[in-house]
Amino acid sequence: MLRRILPALLLCAVAGGPARALTVERLETHFEHGVYRVSLQALLAAPASAVAAVLRDYDDYPSLDPRIRSSERLDAAPGDAVFIRTVVHACAGFFCRNVERVERIEQSPGELVATVIPGRSEVRRGITRTRWQASGEATEVTYEAEFEPDFWVPAIIARKFAMDTLRASTLQLFGNVESRAHGR
Repeated sequence: MLRRILPALLLCAVAGGPARALTVERLETHFEHGVYRVSLQALLAAPASAVAAVLRDYDDYPSLDPRIRSSERLDAAPGDAVFIRTVVHACAGFFCRNVERVERIEQSPGELVATVIPGRSEVRRGITRTRWQASGEATEVTYEAEFEPDFWVPAIIARKFAMDTLRASTLQLFGNVESRAHGR
């Protein structure tokens, strides 16, 4: 019961109150052997086409997640894939750092798969999958991210603070996706 209530309370704290209709079905975070994982299943009160447009507007990512300091498209990739570079201000407790990452994003209907390019990033490895589909007038979203920083983070910091930050930032991200999708 607490696992279902806690995400809703975090969302209210992060999003500024119950005005949003984001419904979290599942939100889990894990840290093991230096690898961070987060997974979310949620229902966004916005049409799937608008959610897709927001998720594919890579230049606007800083407005979706305040931790993203910058986002820019780089050279083109084969097919429908794109390369983007983001700078993320990552904090866990008092441990903060700007992290640069370059990802190859493969786009298909209802899905984005972003794979970190290790030689061009401060992330040793990482992959993010975002899937969405219409559910009436709303959109079901599944988000899964896994990454391993290419720098040392004290395990006590990762376990004690990073998981809470990862949960809160994921909720804020998709609350903002929902809000932006309403404006389209």
